[in-house]
Amino acid sequence: MMNGNSPARANTPQLMFWKRTCQLTGGLLLIWFSLIMTALFFARELANVQWFGWNLSFYLAAQGLTLSFVILIGIYALAMRALSRQLADSREYA
Repeated sequence: MMNGNSPARANTPQLMFWKRTCQLTGGLLLIWFSLIMTALFFARELANVQWFGWNLSFYLAAQGLTLSFVILIGIYALAMRALSRQLADSREYA
């Protein structure tokens, strides 16, 4: 039975792809979580700031955080496309 940490398996393209995918997903989730928690933590202070006639806390809850989530999805899609191409290239030359 082979150990999961064996040197023969450590540098396979699929394993590197998986590690980078997990790092990307974790990093983007951390950014998303910190945006939400920052908006919630400072909601009372942001309620005093006006943005196009609305309280900034309302704007962040209604539009801003949704827009940031869509942007993070776009970043994820572009990064995964690049990772998939790297994996395909490494398989092609292997």
